[in-house]
Amino acid sequence: MSALRKYRPLQAHLERRGGRPEMLSFEDIEDIIGKPLPESAVKHRSFWANDNLENGHARAWTRAGYRVAYLDREQKVVRFERTR
Repeated sequence: MSALRKYRPLQAHLERRGGRPEMLSFEDIEDIIGKPLPESAVKHRSFWANDNLENGHARAWTRAGYRVAYLDREQKVVRFERTR
């Protein structure tokens, strides 16, 4: 399965938010995509970089018009905010 297809449910979820910001736990995201996040989501801040567009996960939120505005890898939460 391609990374873009894996994260398409996250893109659809954010598109349904209608521009409202949202704080999601890593577990919430796993529930949305129906699969576990890779270890790199916890270990590497770069996983959540908004400009990491060669990876399907970053394209999922950027295509939905969102960006990662806040990340706490210890608490395993991420806040998405509208970009456009």
